[in-house]
Parts: sequence; structure tokens; C-alpha cells
Amino acid sequence: MIERFWSAANKGLEHEVIKNHSIDPKLLAIRLVAVHAASEQLGVALPPVYLLRKAVRRCPRFLRIRWVRGPKGTRAVSCWIFKALAAVE
Repeated sequence: MIERFWSAANKGLEHEVIKNHSIDPKLLAIRLVAVHAASEQLGVALPPVYLLRKAVRRCPRFLRIRWVRGPKGTRAVSCWIFKALAAVE
């Protein structure tokens, strides 16, 4: 399940369907519902959001859930904060 989540998140970021709201390059701040919605467009099957939340919380890259303002000072949105892939390696 985590592999499919990261597949959808990476494809969504690559195709700019979802946005990384983090200013810090070592962090990834994404909206879980945006990843779930984008997964349908990108052809990646994900389980319902309530199951996804439970699984993603156990991911080693997961840090916290926090309200984040985007790089351009946009309104704050609730994001799931992860270590960026480059920071993990």
C-alpha cells in the first residue's frame, strides 16, 4: 500500500498534478486527499483515504501533520510532512 502511495505521489509531483507546499528542500509537504484524487487521474489504484491515513502514519519518512503556507505565501493548508527522498538516502 505504501509503495502505491509513493508511486502516486511521485507521479503527481512529476506531472505537477499535486504540489509540494514545503519551502524546505529536505521536506515534502503534500495533501493526502490531493494524492488520492491525483491517483485516479494517474492510473494508480489506492485504498480509501481512511485506510491510507493509517498506513502512511507508519511510513518511516512520515514526520507530522501540520498547517503549511506555500512558497508564495498562499493560504495555509493542512499537509502531511515527510522527509524528502534525497534527505532519506
